[in-house]
Amino acid sequence: MQEDMHYYGTYAMARAAGLVVKDAKVVAYAAQYVDDSTANDSEVHEDGGMFQTIATAHTNSEAIANAAADHLEQRRVWVPFHFFPGNKGETLSKKLKCVKDSKLAQEMVSNHIRHAVSVKKEYGLALMGIMAHVYADTFSHYDFSGVSSKHNKVDGSSFELDVKDKKAKAYIMGKFSSFLNKYTPTFIIKNFRNFVSKGASVATGALGHGAVGTYPDRPFLRWRFTFKKDDRDSGWRVNSANFLEACEQLHGAFSLYAKEAQIIKDPVAFESIKDRVGKILSLELAKEGRIEAWVEAVEKGDLFPVQPNEALFFSKHDWEQQKDDFEDLTSADQMIEKDVYKFHQAAIYHRDYTLKQLLPRHGIVVL
Repeated sequence: MQEDMHYYGTYAMARAAGLVVKDAKVVAYAAQYVDDSTANDSEVHEDGGMFQTIATAHTNSEAIANAAADHLEQRRVWVPFHFFPGNKGETLSKKLKCVKDSKLAQEMVSNHIRHAVSVKKEYGLALMGIMAHVYADTFSHYDFSGVSSKHNKVDGSSFELDVKDKKAKAYIMGKFSSFLNKYTPTFIIKNFRNFVSKGASVATGALGHGAVGTYPDRPFLRWRFTFKKDDRDSGWRVNSANFLEACEQLHGAFSLYAKEAQIIKDPVAFESIKDRVGKILSLELAKEGRIEAWVEAVEKGDLFPVQPNEALFFSKHDWEQQKDDFEDLTSADQMIEKDVYKFHQAAIYHRDYTLKQLLPRHGIVVL
């Protein structure tokens, strides 16, 4: 999923679920910032305090340089944050494949809601945002895994796209072509590794859903393809229906959190907005147009009672600036109150919970 869903759709679901503007904004910022926090970095304050960040995503260049060749990076970033393992199948490679709304993902959501309530005055909202990103991605990234795997390979000639608007179809096909032209020489041919149950071997392979470009992330797309492994037909993937399911589940999770944290106010039942949300998700538009559709729906009060200060603009630079300002604080402990600090608290919790508690509890050891 892209910014239209991870920030604007998440914000809309959080507000409709009964979170006030300032709380929904933190949740939505955290959800989108999972795609924007790309550095494992640290900075020392003059008083000796230190602020450390962790990568929860990679830019394309970083993916080429690091994740495709570094199994540790794949397992610390791609697996817990973008391709949550579904635990289906006999081999580890199959268990790591993402499954839409899997029982394992539901277990993560339940845990995070409980934990977020217990730390609601600390990083609870940020954790709910990270949960929202990871959970929502299971509805778009299913059947792919966050490690280089032969199970991620697809037949590039097998794509079928069902898009009514010819310009929209040409646009997304062009995006896919530019993706392949830019990254095939290094990303797909040279640097990919296969992940198999007994280890890794240097060979051509596929990491995440790189083989299908951004097709899983476009909410309006109806598409299908064939996996190279066993010549398996994906069946028609109706992104709008999958994204609508994600919205409903996020609304439910946010509602439960708001109730348990005793911060719920003026909630709106999902059924009352389901049709409007579905129409937004079905619009055959580029990302900017889809963002405008979410903003318009909020401003018109189509999804929940609108407030004059709705947070209808996202910029990752807001939190990046908080990072940059660390050295200028009077004391390092002032950083604790910054949203970006709370994000990294929540990110570390989610990563360690997933890799060191949840997955091992189900017999999956990846790190």
